[in-house]
Amino acid sequence: MRTLFISLACAASLLSAQPVFAVPVSRIAAVVNGDMITVRELDKALQSELIAQKLDPAKNPQMAAEVRKAVLDKMINDKILLQEAEKEKIDVSDADVDSALDRIIKDSQLSRDVFFKQLEKEGVTEKVFRDRLYVQLVSQRLMSRNVVSKVVVTEDEINDYYRKNMAGFASGRARVAMLIYPVDVDADKWAADIASGKVSFRDAVRAVSIGPNPQDGGDLGFMNLSDMAPGMMEQISMMKKGDVSPVLSMNANKAQIALLDFEEAENVDNSSAVPDPQTAMRIEQILRRPRLQERFQQYTAQLRDKALVDIRK
Repeated sequence: MRTLFISLACAASLLSAQPVFAVPVSRIAAVVNGDMITVRELDKALQSELIAQKLDPAKNPQMAAEVRKAVLDKMINDKILLQEAEKEKIDVSDADVDSALDRIIKDSQLSRDVFFKQLEKEGVTEKVFRDRLYVQLVSQRLMSRNVVSKVVVTEDEINDYYRKNMAGFASGRARVAMLIYPVDVDADKWAADIASGKVSFRDAVRAVSIGPNPQDGGDLGFMNLSDMAPGMMEQISMMKKGDVSPVLSMNANKAQIALLDFEEAENVDNSSAVPDPQTAMRIEQILRRPRLQERFQQYTAQLRDKALVDIRK
């Protein structure tokens, strides 16, 4: 992230011999290994986060202060990751960012103009969004190089997980309904209304969903669990008939699923069961995900410990 600051010399008369002062354009919030984060940059990032959280600093100054601290902390970590990427000669091009942005816009099912207008309502400009995408792509490549190879899931762990959690379950079928929220809809409010019974899941789907079969409440019919994506199978494994999931992330959109019905396979002997290759791959992803997150947090913490960080008041 490029930091700009300019020192302006105050005009002085040679006859009066007035002293010359340096006047910074923006105060400094933090210095990370010699790179500055200005208060102006921090305030811009904080503003969009306050809008996203619907938080009024005047009404809740303590919470706003905590959000400011969290935003600055993330900016410092991002700066450290970018510096490390530069050391390791990890390159993310404008074309890479363009491709990622195009995928997100396509998944949102909005036109490009509407997508960015919605972002502007949330206090996020196109440049800021592209900058965030750049950091995300850099982080993914750093993670691939320094984290992924260090996270191992063994065959025994996969088989054990399958026998304990999925052998009978994964052989069954689930009838699922899906609600996919447009990016310009307050998903959390709709989810709260569904949870309180103010509106039914089916009616919410009919009203706002951009997902499949909205006219019939998003009903996808019965599906074999073995055919589901790992994330959906994992979520359904924690639900019982009639449950509605919390709000889930689905690319640029938020979503919820409802478990309408479930049919578990009968007379399944789990003691020596092993998953087929496709199911084994899905289980590996399920087991690997939290380990990757934990390892990446450790990796980021190690970089932070080695960094010279000066947070200004």
